[in-house]
Amino acid sequence: MVEEKTGKKFTAKHIRALSCPDHLKQRYVSVLPDVHLYVSVGRGGKKAFCFRLPIERTWRVLDLNCKFEDSLPDALLRDIMLEAQSRAAELTARLNRGENIFEKQRKEASHTLQELFDHYKENHLEKRGKRVLDNENNFKRWFAKKNLAKKKANDFSHEDAARLHSSMEETPGSANRAVQLGRAMFNFGIKTHFISRTDNPFAGVSLYRENERDRVLSDEEAAKLLTALEAIPSVHTRERTLRDFILLSLLTGARKSNVMTMRWDEVDLKSGTWSIPAEKTKTQRAQLIPLGEMEKEVLTQREQLLEEAGVIKRDCPWIFPGKGSAAGHMIDPGNAWESLREKLGMSDLWIHDLRRSLASSMANTGADVSLVRAALNHTDTRTTLKAYIRTSQQVQLQARQKAQGAWFEAMKSQQTKAAESNAVDDADAKSSDKKIAKKSKAKRGNKRS
Repeated sequence: MVEEKTGKKFTAKHIRALSCPDHLKQRYVSVLPDVHLYVSVGRGGKKAFCFRLPIERTWRVLDLNCKFEDSLPDALLRDIMLEAQSRAAELTARLNRGENIFEKQRKEASHTLQELFDHYKENHLEKRGKRVLDNENNFKRWFAKKNLAKKKANDFSHEDAARLHSSMEETPGSANRAVQLGRAMFNFGIKTHFISRTDNPFAGVSLYRENERDRVLSDEEAAKLLTALEAIPSVHTRERTLRDFILLSLLTGARKSNVMTMRWDEVDLKSGTWSIPAEKTKTQRAQLIPLGEMEKEVLTQREQLLEEAGVIKRDCPWIFPGKGSAAGHMIDPGNAWESLREKLGMSDLWIHDLRRSLASSMANTGADVSLVRAALNHTDTRTTLKAYIRTSQQVQLQARQKAQGAWFEAMKSQQTKAAESNAVDDADAKSSDKKIAKKSKAKRGNKRS
């Protein structure tokens, strides 16, 4: 690295003209010495502003998160330059007050995305009770599994955010939720000064267009799925765990996160109820789900299989323990679910579609919308109507034909009444004509006499 001083003016024109010689990896050029403002120029032409000065014979550098891109118009570059100047001036003032700004920056720079999310979870999600478990699982699925959790938050760029989004293009809904989660945790980290950067790398990432999902199981598909699940042997395996998980999801209509975190102390097999506490529900309202004979049978068999496998309830409260999971419970159905979907030719079926399928089937068999709303634990009937009740084409046709039939019956009734009225009028007219004719004939007879 080479440091140079320059007497040139602090202008976009002069900074745009800077370059890095081929024999150097990086070049530093002083542009405002009074506030220790430098431009770092990489071998590939990338430029960024930094705060730089020697301390104890060692150059110390702080990135100001202000990139200088040659392609930008001068007006925008001037705004970036003024922001860099302001940040460098603030650091200079703090340094003059005796603050150890480099030590603080070292601590802040060590924060990873995992630590940023944990800060967001503990100080925002948990305090407000906002879908803590869902967000935790989503972070693991979208960030940790893509080896991003250990990446430094201050080094995570807009390009990294855009790359994450595009890598999930096949599932636009999940891709958009990942961006929204990333945007939220970075906004909170910046707002609370947990990280030193002031720009959000997820800002400006355009979301994919999403079509409202209305996938539900047909009666034939439901039968096919249930047949495949019933064929799985009664042995404690991954496949058997998946079988019980899918059955309870389908039979109860509960959300995926609630089934994964289902505990034995929430279930009363004698009274046939499953009590989900408010802090675990999306609506923050406790839910009591009545259990039928099929659900109780699944749970009873599962309890026996876990005991035979050495998993004791007093040591493990989870109905679906997660092997190797820090949370202790199932985090994701994983490859077993993917394999089952492919085997049944239902690769487009998601876990959440099971919940929607139950609601649709309830509606198809004549259940009142208030019952469907209660089963799904919705606070607003409009949500139930909009998102979950998907009647089949045959039921829609029957409902339309019933409405049409009422119209045509009314039309026929009106036509009948009109016809009867006309008939009466015609009869009256004929009777009147006969009376007139009779009187006329009588008059003619009188004249002759």
